[in-house]
Parts: sequence; structure tokens; C-alpha cells
Amino acid sequence: MAGTVQLTYSADRSLATITLGDQTERAITLTPARLRSFVEALKTVKDSGVKGLVIQSPSIDSFCVGADISLIQGVTDVSHGSALATEGQSAFNLLEDLPCTTVAAIGGPCVGGGCELVLACDYRIATDSLATSIGLPETKLGILPGFGGTYRLPRLIGLPKALDVILGGKTLRAQQALKARLVDEIVTADALVGRAEAIARGEHKPKRRSRGLVDKLLTNNPLGRAIVTRRAKKAVLKQTKGFYPAPPRALTVTANGLGRSRASALKIEADELGKLITSPESKALVHIFFLTEASKAIGKASRKEIERAHALVVGAGTMGAGIAGTLARNGHQVIVKDTSLPSLQRGKTHTTKELSKLRYLSSFERAVIGNRIDWIQFTSPTIARTDIAIEAVFEDMGLKKKIFSDLASRVGRECILATNTSSLSVTEMAAAITGPERFVGMHFFNPVEKMPLVEIIRGEKTSDETVSKVAALASEMGKFPIVVRDVPGFLINRILIPYLNEAVYLLQEGHSVKDIDAAALEFGMPMGPIRLLDEVGLDVAAHVSEVMVSGYGERMAVPDFARRLLTVDRKGKKNNAGFYTYKGKESAPWEGLRTVLDLPSTPKTPLTRKEIACRLMYHLVNEAMKCLHENVAGTDRELAKKQIDLGTVMGIGFPPHKGGVLYFAEKTGLDAISEKLREFHAVYGSRYAPFPQ
Repeated sequence: MAGTVQLTYSADRSLATITLGDQTERAITLTPARLRSFVEALKTVKDSGVKGLVIQSPSIDSFCVGADISLIQGVTDVSHGSALATEGQSAFNLLEDLPCTTVAAIGGPCVGGGCELVLACDYRIATDSLATSIGLPETKLGILPGFGGTYRLPRLIGLPKALDVILGGKTLRAQQALKARLVDEIVTADALVGRAEAIARGEHKPKRRSRGLVDKLLTNNPLGRAIVTRRAKKAVLKQTKGFYPAPPRALTVTANGLGRSRASALKIEADELGKLITSPESKALVHIFFLTEASKAIGKASRKEIERAHALVVGAGTMGAGIAGTLARNGHQVIVKDTSLPSLQRGKTHTTKELSKLRYLSSFERAVIGNRIDWIQFTSPTIARTDIAIEAVFEDMGLKKKIFSDLASRVGRECILATNTSSLSVTEMAAAITGPERFVGMHFFNPVEKMPLVEIIRGEKTSDETVSKVAALASEMGKFPIVVRDVPGFLINRILIPYLNEAVYLLQEGHSVKDIDAAALEFGMPMGPIRLLDEVGLDVAAHVSEVMVSGYGERMAVPDFARRLLTVDRKGKKNNAGFYTYKGKESAPWEGLRTVLDLPSTPKTPLTRKEIACRLMYHLVNEAMKCLHENVAGTDRELAKKQIDLGTVMGIGFPPHKGGVLYFAEKTGLDAISEKLREFHAVYGSRYAPFPQ
């Protein structure tokens, strides 16, 4: 029965098996009903006299994804949150205390509460599939492991490794989990159940790796724990910058739990979960989680069609190489074409370097992925089977049209043609080919390997089928797609540019680079706007500014600081000289800025960093609200809001703990923001014209 567990026995009644659901369930979650069913099954097993118990999932592709996240969203009372934790803890205590040998047979994701379940077993066996992962991602939802994870994990794998998993919200691949002692053996999918049953019957005993003397001292000795805790606190503060309460609390609970009894440690864990689960940060992060799930569903109908699609990437630069590498890592055959052999070699070197960073892959697996990419100079008159062609050359409309006109005559009529443009009209490009319904924008963000967002730009004639297939491909690549209209700047750059422009206006008024960037960092942005201009490149920033002014008029105009810096060969991070000067890992605002840009030494009206942040962030809100009103992210208002929130977090870096720009605006109060924008409008002019009411 869906939502419960199934208990069965071997023919000789020596072995029990608990299956965590049935084949009709796409993902196994630990709902209250399933936990109650699990407890009843465990009580029956306890009284049955069996030698062993195997716990498995009905699917080899998904063991258990943990608690139902919608439950987290609905908890508003601290005591309710603590009670939910206590219920899960009690179930897993019962599992841990069973008199028989217990074995978890893990295939696919085993995360959150699913991981905490298997921690209560005597042994854990996992499949060698790349889909298998095990870990505790709770801190990414603003909470901590609440079903005993903070208590059991450090006892199993040692405090240093446990903190690495818990504080980072990490999931480990099968080989990583084996190395960490989180699983005892790795087997093929076909051998999983048989090996688990043999262990449960006592016919086979896995050989466990020793934790080592240093690890034991750092875990079992109070002085060792103090050293580990002190180092971890510094790392957590550096990573969270004080914005996220879950990691520091998880650190305290995990470290202190080692000196306590099970009952005492779990009581503290449950109490802390109750506090965290009701925090505004957790609610915002859960909001983001559901936005990512909605994004994955956009191309759901086309998943089968796009599976193992053959791709062509035109352009072997950083973006093209990044796109090709990401496609290859996800099982796609890729041809990369470029007119330059040195560019092709640099692209190949780039993908090899990025693959080397994936430590969970073996050298053989890296070689297999690398062999999926063919690097070819533009010479062959025909192109082999191609399901999607993605252009990734520099922003030149004439060049892009020429490329697509040529491609359209070489590939099949069903081949999707996609441009990785960040600012040029998709509709105009589509006019260069026959069959514009198969033409679409597929805007990746740099660096492709790290940035999780893909903007899918629908041209005037782009078909729903094309959008669905490209969304499915983006999801398969591990990205989060959003679908937007073909307007200047699309969605993300359109929202971002007024924010960057305002930073330039603040600089023109005499505010320092240091204060402007620090204001954004103190709000929670990952990088200040002036620094971001350098990262983007001042030549690119100048070009995008022209596009935006052409599309939206004077309200998008900005002082021509980027152009003026380009005249003195300051291009930004790409040549280590922009608003900042870069030397290795060090950087500082350029001392010549005030002279070259003719800036005042001090502002006429000094602002606090909070006031600077207000001017910057309300620009993001204002433009996002205008995009919502103009249906840039779709005509369904609720869906559009979700896409804007996800886009601003994943594409701009808006603080996840604030839930996205519109979520933040609603929590702050739209009326209050609108009133402030009217004040700014009166002082600073048309660029602050408030969003429609």
C-alpha cells in the first residue's frame, strides 16, 4: 500500500525484509503514516525471532529521500517541530535496538531521514551506480538532521568527517561513502539484495576500514573534540557569514552529543530542530527547494525524447567548452566545432581540467566522459546525427545569423537550434533559418560548470515542444531551467542591470568602491556590484548597457565608466585591471579611479551601508515587479513569481536565505518598498519610477 512499508519473510522465516513502499511511488518519503507503519513492522520483527532484517526500497534507483519537505514548510510551532523529530528518533532507536542483524540495501538517493534510517542499521550496502548517493543535506533547508543523524554519524565515521557532511549539507557518491566508512560495501545492482541477505543471515561479514588513531582521538577525546570544533566554527563563519543559523547550531549539537547519552543527545537535537524549523531562514530555503522542484518539472513530458540526445556545440571558448563538458558528464555524445585549432585545444584542456576536479570519478570514468566529446575544426561539409545544436560564440548578431543559416542547411529538420546569447534577440536570429519554431535561446551562465541556472528564451515562433525538450535537457544537465520572453536582457540581465547601474551612480556621487561592495555583502549577496562588473568584463558590461538603453530608454542609462576604463586598458578581471587591481588572490580598488573617472573625494550626502544596500536592492525589486507585470516570466502570475525568485537566486546570487527577490519584497512589504521608491524617484529621477500597482 502506498505511503506504508511492506514486511515479508523468507521461506524458512529466518530473514525479514522491510520494503519502504511500493512500485507506484516515484520517491519514497518518510511521512508520519510511513513512520508509524515502519514502527509497527519493527515491533513485529522484534518478536519474530529472525536472524536478520534487510531494509530496501521498491526501486533500485531511489532508496529514500527523507522526510516530506512539505511538512517542514507547514511547521510554525517550535514544540510541533520538536515532536516530529522525537517521533523519527523513536522509530530509529527501535531499529538500532533490534536483537537481530540489520542491513540496509541502498540503491539511488539515500538522503536526509533516509540516511538517518540506515545509520541505525548494523550494516549498509550500496550499489555502484552513479545515481547512488548518501548524506545529510538538512542544513541546506535551514535545519539540522533531526532523526538521530547528529548523534549516530560522528560515532560511525568520526567527528571531522561527520561535521564535513552535516555542516556542508553534503551527499556522497558510493565510492566516497565507502572511503568515509558510511557504507560497508559496494556491489552491482544485481548483487545488492543477495549480498544484503547473506550479511543479515550471518553468512558474510563485510570488512570495515579502521578509523585510525588520530580520528579516534579527535572524536573520543574532549581535547580533540575542542580542537575540531574550534576549526569548524571558523570555517562555518567564513562560509555562512552569519546569515545561516543552522550550520553553527548543528556544529554545537553534533560535537556536544559525543559526550552525552543517546537520550540526552537526541533530546537536544529535537529541541534545536524545533527552533530551526520555524526560523525565517528555513522557510525561505524551503521555498527555494520547491522552486527547484517546479523547475525540474518544466520539461518532464520530454525527458524520454531528449535522453542521450546527440549534441553539437559551435564555439570552443570557455562557454562552449563548459556546455560540452556538462553534456558529456550527463551521458550525451557531443561534437564541438570551431574555426581555430588552438581554440579547440584550449577547450579540450578546459574540460579535462574541470573533470579532474570531480574527485568522485575514477580515472576510467573521466576517460569515458572525455571520449564522448569530438573536437573538430570547421571543415566537414556535413554534420553527423544531431538532435540539438548550441551556438556559443561571442555576441555578434551578424555572425550568429550566419552560423545558424549554415547549420539549418546541414542538420535534420527536427534538430533544435539554440543560441547561448545573453542579450541579443532570439526572434531576430530565428528569422535567419527555415523552421523558426525549432529555434530557442538557451542562456547558460558563466562558469557553466558551477552556475545552476539556464534561461530558456522563447522567440515569437518557438514551439512549446522545443521549449519542453530544451528544459528537459537543461534538467538532465543538472541545471534549473526557467522560461522567459524574448525582451532586451531577457529576465536575469534585465533585473540585474539597474542594480549594477545604481552602483555606478553611487560611485559617481562619491561613495567608495569599498562601501558600495561591502553594503551588498552585508545584505547577503555573494559579491559586491562593482566587483561583479569586473567579473563580467567591462567590455561585456558596456555592450549590454547599450542593448538595455536601446530597449528601455534613459531609465537604463548609466555613466560611461566602463568605456572610460576600457580606454586605459582596464577590462576587469580578465586582464587583472578594472575597478579593482588584481594580484594573484589579492585585490584592491584601483587608486587611479578617482582621477580617470573624475570622481568627488567624498559624497555630498553620505549614506550608511544600510542605506546604500536599500538603494541597490530596491532596484532589483522594482525591475522584478515590472517584469512580473509585463509577463516576462509568463502569464501565470504565481508561476512567474516562482521563476523570478529562482532566477534571481540561481542567476544573480540574491541571498537564498531571503527566498528570492519577490519573496523578500513580500516579506518586507510591497507598500513600504513602493513608498521608498517614490521617494527615490523624486530625488534621483526616472530610473526609480516605481513598479505598477
